[in-house]
Amino acid sequence: MNFFLPLISVFLFFVLFFLTSPRKGLFSDIRTSFILSLIANGIVVFIYNESFSYFNAINSTSALLFWLVEVIGLSGLLVYWNTTGRISFVRLNNDLTDVVQLKGLSKSNKTMIFIALIFFVLPLLFLAVYPPPNNFDAHSYHLNRILFWVSNGNLDHFPTQHIQQLYLNVFAEYLVLHSVLLSGSDAYAGLVQFGAFIGSLAGISLLAKKVGMRADGQLLAAAFLLTLPIGIFESTSAQVDYVACFFFISYVYFGFELLGERSAVTLVAFLLSLSFGGSSKYTVFIFGIPFTIYFAVRILAQYGIVYSAKVLTLALVFMVVTFGPFFYRNYELFGKVMSPPQDSRFFSEKIPIDEHSLAFAASGIVKNVGLHLGLPNNGFNQFLDTKIRNFHDWLGVDVNDLRLRLDPFSVRYSVHEDMMPNTIHLWLIALACLPLFFLKNRWKVKWLWICALTGFILFCTMMKFQLWSSRTHMPFFAMGGILVAYIYCEVLRWKIPYLIIPLLLVSSVFVYGNPNKSLIPLGYFTKKALGHIPVAICAADSVQEEVFKKALSAYYVFPGKDRCHPIKNWPAYGQRAEIFGVLENLGYYDDDKSSTVFTTDREKGYFLSHLDNYYSVKPLLDHVEGEGKNVGILFRKELGFYNYWSALATRKKNPGMMEYIYYKKEFMVLKNAQKDFCYDYILGDDPELLKGFVPADNIEAIYHAPLFYLVKLKKTSCERKLF
Repeated sequence: MNFFLPLISVFLFFVLFFLTSPRKGLFSDIRTSFILSLIANGIVVFIYNESFSYFNAINSTSALLFWLVEVIGLSGLLVYWNTTGRISFVRLNNDLTDVVQLKGLSKSNKTMIFIALIFFVLPLLFLAVYPPPNNFDAHSYHLNRILFWVSNGNLDHFPTQHIQQLYLNVFAEYLVLHSVLLSGSDAYAGLVQFGAFIGSLAGISLLAKKVGMRADGQLLAAAFLLTLPIGIFESTSAQVDYVACFFFISYVYFGFELLGERSAVTLVAFLLSLSFGGSSKYTVFIFGIPFTIYFAVRILAQYGIVYSAKVLTLALVFMVVTFGPFFYRNYELFGKVMSPPQDSRFFSEKIPIDEHSLAFAASGIVKNVGLHLGLPNNGFNQFLDTKIRNFHDWLGVDVNDLRLRLDPFSVRYSVHEDMMPNTIHLWLIALACLPLFFLKNRWKVKWLWICALTGFILFCTMMKFQLWSSRTHMPFFAMGGILVAYIYCEVLRWKIPYLIIPLLLVSSVFVYGNPNKSLIPLGYFTKKALGHIPVAICAADSVQEEVFKKALSAYYVFPGKDRCHPIKNWPAYGQRAEIFGVLENLGYYDDDKSSTVFTTDREKGYFLSHLDNYYSVKPLLDHVEGEGKNVGILFRKELGFYNYWSALATRKKNPGMMEYIYYKKEFMVLKNAQKDFCYDYILGDDPELLKGFVPADNIEAIYHAPLFYLVKLKKTSCERKLF
């Protein structure tokens, strides 16, 4: 129950803002107050994290006491103001009753809101809480770094084999940290992104109102974002992209709000949204550059140089306060504030592109757009892939130039939490672009779209191509929802159910059929209906390989590399259906059939995005005996271990800790590296690392699996292997 304290705090802040802000319309006040309450809670979280980290006091007890004091204090303030007549709880009750009844909205709008709530929002809320967080990146560093923060009692850097756990942005994880501290588990980690998702719906509908749209347009803009496929997946994950998107939307909204009327609360929310958004994901700054220029020019023109100087000074103060502690930690270890330099042994990846030119910019734009053009049809995807490669040949640019990409380019349709395309939404945006600039005046929406489009171009020009960038594009698609709603409602004046209902129907498959969190096995049924077969089949062992060869050698190449056998050529639908039937009889789709949140136990649920790891590590964890036994992580690969610790935690009341015991010697300058970590077991991925490290007379047993091995020690060891 302790976890509900931050939720209570959000509600109390909501009451405070709702009852003290100037009246601008009931539904507008509700949405604005909710957004402000999320930002205010972000301030509270930041204050606790940095203050208690300084004293190495980040733990469940201090967090509980902190939130109790904060909630009691805020409650006392509201009660006092109500007693003195400054606010009225009676009015709040009456207003909230009108909101629940959706008073003043048309019957059709009420119906669509009800449908969206029942069939989208509530199922996504369930998925944010009920299944375990199982996104691969969340396990590798988002949640893994939180394990270290809790163990160390501070936010300082720590020794690791996965350097992204240290230098990548932290604010979203600051929020998730409190769900772990107060609940003692990761059960509520997904609520942070879900809260950002609801806040984004409120923000985008307010922004629609700000550019001149009535209720229909505001509802359509929210429905556009609600049904965004990658957004649906992000809304229940333990990643950071919806948090970043929320703060970006808030930044744009409060920027336009500030241009309408000067307000201290609006100004603080405007600037903090940018700081918190950038601290969640740096790409918020890229998408925000054009808007920042636009707001700066307008503020200077409207309010003069003195007020503009105050805004700039306050912005710099917020940036320094928000980023200062994090940048100091980076500088202390890497000698740079953002990431390890390329000549450092800590260097991992360079995400900004290496060279710039018009041709390179065109390449980046086309490839990033290509992420959202794929369809569940390999023939179409191959055709489009060829056309984009031909375009690059015409440009004189290698489509896979290493200066411009981290991942090789391909047009694909991947139903994956990291790479889901927004195909229909992109086409709606493209169609809405055509009439916009033929309209007279309408400069508010025109400037908004010019800034949004420029931000997308800057992103494509500045950042190397990556296959998972579709989730990074969410701020662009959020602004695209404003454009689509404006053209549809204010220009064409069409009835919104004709667009909202199809969007809800098409996108519902992503709510109920997320491969990581399926409510029903839609993935299996869809694959069967489409005759979706693997482009290569991989066998777990020689026995399974022989079975595959006997049944499928007519279609797949045998032998293949590393027991993976590519398809000979892409067959027509009838033959694909035949191959699907053969694979189904061999049990190839058994996981697809049974992988719903209701039929998958929590331990396995952590691994639904990487089941090979589960099947390898599961038998090893059977050999970890007793409570409170620490496990040293001896990984050569630069991977996290949160999923392995979580799997063990499902079996033990006290699972002990896991920490890396193999890492670069440069980490030893850190205070957290100088603490002893002693362990009874070693989980490793390369047996060669054991040689010369663990004395033979201290090894009780070694258990092997295809990807990992587990060493049981006779005596507890505190040794580390540095390189």
